[in-house]
Amino acid sequence: MGFDRKTVIVLGLTPQGLSVIRTLARGGCNVYAFGTSKKNVGYYSRYGIKKIFHSVEELKSLMQGLLENFSDKPLCYITSGEILASVLAEYPELYKMCDVISGDYETVSMLAHKDKMYDWAVGRGLDVAEYVTLDRFMPTGEFPVFLKRNYEIPLFFKALKINSLQDFNAVVDKIPKELMKDVMVQTYIDIPRENLMEISAQFFFSQGIAQGGLVAHQKHKLRKGLTSYLVELNDSQLVARISELSAHFMDGLNYTGFAEFEYMYDTRNARLFFLEVNTRTCGTQSALSFKFENLDAVMLNPYSPPELISRKKKIRWMNIQRDIRARIEACDFSDLFAVFKSSFDIFDLRDMKPFIRQII
Repeated sequence: MGFDRKTVIVLGLTPQGLSVIRTLARGGCNVYAFGTSKKNVGYYSRYGIKKIFHSVEELKSLMQGLLENFSDKPLCYITSGEILASVLAEYPELYKMCDVISGDYETVSMLAHKDKMYDWAVGRGLDVAEYVTLDRFMPTGEFPVFLKRNYEIPLFFKALKINSLQDFNAVVDKIPKELMKDVMVQTYIDIPRENLMEISAQFFFSQGIAQGGLVAHQKHKLRKGLTSYLVELNDSQLVARISELSAHFMDGLNYTGFAEFEYMYDTRNARLFFLEVNTRTCGTQSALSFKFENLDAVMLNPYSPPELISRKKKIRWMNIQRDIRARIEACDFSDLFAVFKSSFDIFDLRDMKPFIRQII
C-alpha cells in the first residue's frame, strides 16, 4: 500500500490550514490534518481527517502511526508558524519522512530567523530597516523602535512599537534572558498613515520560479498585525516591481511551495521596505484560492505544475469577524459595503461549521 499524489498531510488547523484543507479536499484529495487545539477553526471543517497533538513527541507518534503502512513519501504542507518552528527545532526528520513543500530544511531554518532573513534580503538589494537581536542591542535613547520575535517562539507579544526607554525596559524585564537572542529590535519605519500602504505578496514557487501570485493592499488590520481586509493592487508598475524583488529574493534557494512577502510602501517617495517572508501559507491564504481556479492542481504537482489559471475579477478578501474587530479598534466605518464585494476567509456556505464555531 502506498501514498499517491492524492494524499496530502497538512500541519496546522488555523484559518490558512482550513483553506488548504478545503482546496485539496475539493480537488479530490485525501487530507490528513494535524493541529494543536480543538479551538482551531479547521478542526470543525467537514473536510479531511483531523488529529490533535499537544507536543512534538505526540505529533511524531501520530505521524509514525499514519506513515508506517505506506511506502511512498506523501506531500506535506505546513500552514502554522508555530508548528513550523517546532518542526525545525525538534522534528527535522519530518523533511525525510515527507515531501515537505517548501525550501529544504537548511533554507527554511535560515529564513525562520529574521536576522538571517534580513541578511539575505540586504544581499539581494531589498530595503530593510536597521535591525539587531535584543541580546546585542544597546539602547541609545532613540525611540520609537519596533520589537518583534526574531524566531517563532511562544512569547507574550508578536510585535510591539516601543515609544520610550522606560517602556522598553518594562517590556524587556518580562523577557527571559535566554530568549533575548530570539527577539529583534528594529528601527521604526515612520510613515504617516495617509501615505502608508501595507502590502502582502503571495506566490507559489516551483524550484525557485514563481508560478503566479497575488499582490494586495492590506487595507484593514488588527493592532496585533492580523489582516482582516485586502484588495488586489491594480498598479501594474508597483506589482511588477514587487514581483521582481520577491523573485530576486528567491534566487539561488531552489524554493518550492508557498511564500508570502510583506512590504511597507511610502507613497510620498515610492520607497518600498521589506518586512519579512513567510515560508509557508499565510493568514490570507484563502485569497489565493479565489485568485486561481486550479490552485489544487498546482499544489498536487509542485515540481511540474500546470500553468495557474487566474480569474479575471479583482480580488477583494475579508475575514468577517476579524474585520469587525479591526474597524472597532480603528473607529473606521467607511466603505461598509465592502462586505458585499468580497470573498470570505472562514465563512463558506459549503462548510459552515468552522465559522459558527469561531463565533461561539
